[in-house]
Amino acid sequence: MTNENYIKHPLVSVIIPTYNRPHTIKRAIKSVVNQTYKNIELIVVDDNAKNTDARIKTKKIVSKYSNAKYIINNKNLGGSRTRNVGIKAAR
Repeated sequence: MTNENYIKHPLVSVIIPTYNRPHTIKRAIKSVVNQTYKNIELIVVDDNAKNTDARIKTKKIVSKYSNAKYIINNKNLGGSRTRNVGIKAAR
């Protein structure tokens, strides 16, 4: 992307923190993907505990979206710190 195009269409980072809600993550991702503005970076930060059904299901859903950056917390950090993980990963 040229510098002029970047100024007209800056990159927008969308961070989706998730905890124990794999049934809603697909809808949230689709909402981002279906936006008319296309210069979007999608970051999903998984705050589920290791080896739980929620982690397994979330990972499976997110893996279907090649444009999503998937970050897994090593331990549960809570909402605020999980969002901060996503912010640090954003370009």
